[in-house]
Amino acid sequence: MNQYLRRQAVKITTPIFFGYIAIGIPFGLMIVNSGYPWWLAPLMSLTMYAGAGQYIAVGLFASGAALHEILVTELFVNIRHIVYGLSLITKFKNTGSWKPYIIFALTDETYAVQTGTELPKGAEPGPFFGLISLLDQTYWVVGTVIGALAYNVLEHYNLAQYLTGVDFALNSLFVVILCSQLLKSHDVVPPFVGLVSGVAALVLCRMQWMSATNIVLASIGMGVAAIVVLRAPAFYRQQGEAVHSAVFVSVVAAAAGLVALLVVPSVLRGGTVVQPQIAAKEALPLGMAICAALISALIIFGERLFPFALFSKKDPPALVRFIERYIPSMVMAVLIVYSLKDVNVAQPVVAIPYAAGIGATVVLQLVCRNSMVSIFGSTILFMVLSRML
Repeated sequence: MNQYLRRQAVKITTPIFFGYIAIGIPFGLMIVNSGYPWWLAPLMSLTMYAGAGQYIAVGLFASGAALHEILVTELFVNIRHIVYGLSLITKFKNTGSWKPYIIFALTDETYAVQTGTELPKGAEPGPFFGLISLLDQTYWVVGTVIGALAYNVLEHYNLAQYLTGVDFALNSLFVVILCSQLLKSHDVVPPFVGLVSGVAALVLCRMQWMSATNIVLASIGMGVAAIVVLRAPAFYRQQGEAVHSAVFVSVVAAAAGLVALLVVPSVLRGGTVVQPQIAAKEALPLGMAICAALISALIIFGERLFPFALFSKKDPPALVRFIERYIPSMVMAVLIVYSLKDVNVAQPVVAIPYAAGIGATVVLQLVCRNSMVSIFGSTILFMVLSRML
């Protein structure tokens, strides 16, 4: 590849550079702030390479979530990647040995760049599109490393105490993603279902009907069942496909999963559900966190590979399109509830910063439509209010 084509790739990815550096730094800060070594940040960025997925993983690691809970959450949060490849199958057809990496690196931002970039005259598709993907991942890795190392520097000079509350960036990220999904779909039903199912799972836990380790899975199970009932008939009818069998199978599967979550733990423990309180748990051990990150990386890569492996010559089934349209926003609403599960709303000194931060995130995202501004602005507001109150 000549120098001109390299300069073109750098020029095309420059907006991604600023965005990834800005959003990668808080991720690195959160890794170390959660008690993990700095090198876990680049390790996750090199293997998982999924901005929202990595933020979510750190939140679940820090809360001591179970491995199966983390993996199912990552599966559904990144389910949108299944459809990304559908519009790039032809473009990436002749990318040769670069193709596996290009598919692996198909993040939201890189997808947007790749779909909007035409191959320059005289360029080979593999090296050119591969360089774009490689530059984007480099920007992300650099941003996360800067954040992780910056925390250690601040801690050395006894300044890390002023970073208390930086983990609110995770809450803000969830809200930003949900706002973006709503602006795109204009459908409030899935996130409303997610909020209701998340609260219902918390109530079930408070009533000692379910272990606290299954809050996310129970919420997703109830949410999927409700979404299928509310949206599947009309969706399948629009697709010109049979409705009853699909709805029946989906509802039965969701119900079976929910029953397993509620009943099996109790049976295995002799009829007594442990962990009846929703108390803060110890963070996931480092070894388990690495294991969860690597398995999540395989899941995410599998989702990105899926359309290239199965749909190169045919359209995806209606079930895939249904999941992509309705499930992600529902899951994001569940994660918002889960991220706030330890907040004592009865104490204004605790609840006010969270309420103000979330409100600021919504306003900034609707006005500015810039995730960096929304996340940074609301997190700074949260940190200031937390120290003042």
